[in-house]
Amino acid sequence: MTPVLAAVAAAIVFGALGLWIGTGRGRQAGAEQGRREGLEQGLREGVEQGRREGLEQGRKEGQEKARSEAEARLRSLVDALRRGRTLPGIASGTPEAELQKALQEGWAPRETERASALREAVGRVSGFLEKSVRAPLAGLASGATADELRERIGRALGALEDLDFFIKEIPADRQGTDVGALAQRVCKEFVADQGIGVRLSMSEAGIRASVNPAAMLDALYLVLHNAARFGGGQTVDLTVTRDGGRAKLTVRDRGKGFSEEAFRRAFDPFYSTSDAGLGLGLPHARKVIESMGGRIELRNVPDGGAEVEISFPTA
Repeated sequence: MTPVLAAVAAAIVFGALGLWIGTGRGRQAGAEQGRREGLEQGLREGVEQGRREGLEQGRKEGQEKARSEAEARLRSLVDALRRGRTLPGIASGTPEAELQKALQEGWAPRETERASALREAVGRVSGFLEKSVRAPLAGLASGATADELRERIGRALGALEDLDFFIKEIPADRQGTDVGALAQRVCKEFVADQGIGVRLSMSEAGIRASVNPAAMLDALYLVLHNAARFGGGQTVDLTVTRDGGRAKLTVRDRGKGFSEEAFRRAFDPFYSTSDAGLGLGLPHARKVIESMGGRIELRNVPDGGAEVEISFPTA
């Protein structure tokens, strides 16, 4: 074999050998790279699958916890209703089956709503102070007269007294009182202050209950004020009756009645559907009435308006 042919043959052999070796090494490198990429992809898919499974497990545990809390709250509601206590947004005659149905449909504690209500409360007080205290004083001109100064200071002090009224301790002393006479007195004061009529009717004279007269006057005044505001300024009805062993005072307005939310949250402090209100009237009235052993209930009237019923055992 000539040297040239030998060189060509050697080149072919070494080329083939190099191709074989290169192919083997390429396969090995490709397998290693594929293994790494597969591992990374597997890790990503595993993390995603784990996240989905974790979310699902967390959701189930959260639902179970909420359900347990709801069951505990439901039992306390049922017990309270059996004892005859009135609860916000729940009539005393609500059947237990309806409460059970609410639970089955996913009723849960109102933690989120409570947090929102707290923010709303801070905003209401802040707005009230800005409008009723700061604005009257800040609006004084440098050349204001003494009369204007007194009037503005009086408005600011009156607003602060309104807030102070709601945090005062409720008198503990009670006595047998003619609730019809109390109703007559509060009607006169309310009409004189607000200029809105109150139609008073009594089934009989001399219906008595054990209450603190001053605190009862305040509570009834607040209920009348609420009825007048949401009744559009129309005449409010106040009825005094005896029902079995209870003295009842029923206030009715001619407004649109309670919305579903208002009915549910009417006794929540600082909740109000009016921008001008602090949302403390009905909650304070309820606190006063229940502190004297009474009950307060809300309902919508079929032919329009809303009613607030206050009742005490007769004395």
